[in-house]
Amino acid sequence: MPALPRPTGADDAVPDVPAGTAAPFALVPAAYVLLLRPRKDAATVKTTGALGTSHPIGVDRAPRSPADGPDGAAATEVLLQLRRNTGFMDGHWAAGIAGHVEPGESVTAAAVREGAEELGLDVTPGDLVPLTAMHRSNAIGGPAREQRADFFFTLNRWRGTPTIQEPAKCGGLKWFALDDLPEPIAPHELSVLRLLATALDCGLPVPAITSFGFPGD
Repeated sequence: MPALPRPTGADDAVPDVPAGTAAPFALVPAAYVLLLRPRKDAATVKTTGALGTSHPIGVDRAPRSPADGPDGAAATEVLLQLRRNTGFMDGHWAAGIAGHVEPGESVTAAAVREGAEELGLDVTPGDLVPLTAMHRSNAIGGPAREQRADFFFTLNRWRGTPTIQEPAKCGGLKWFALDDLPEPIAPHELSVLRLLATALDCGLPVPAITSFGFPGD
């Protein structure tokens, strides 16, 4: 789960930086994965893995007929977790999979790793679908030298059953329809969920790059 680093003020001393020298600019990358499934007929299916064993795989886009109604936000569910004991947005619902990119790690590798660590899922990198990249301020009205690059993906195929793996940091795990989301949700994530719901309902594409927490956002 992404968490803010230790808050610092504009004039705070930074280790290894001489007095009177401007602190280095930091851009912290993180991966967010929105697990999606159809609201109706959301059962898992079976497939054969590389080792010849059978694994359940979550499926988002099951075949639909006109009688099923519109394939929009009302028909799509997203898996959210309730944050706790993280130091950032505790008590808020957030993406089922999320975490910082570690040194020397790609954002895709981070998403796969977090899927295993947080939900016990085996995620294939090629199944991660880029949704948007968000340039975000560390804190609204806070120091500008610490900012975020949040890479959002959607995922509709995975091996395993989503299960809380870090109970000390996760107070709940639940599927919600995109048109009936819980409160509260981490604000920057809520903005992406709303863009996704609009895309499903109206066919409007989600912008490839979004921003949050800057003047004018």
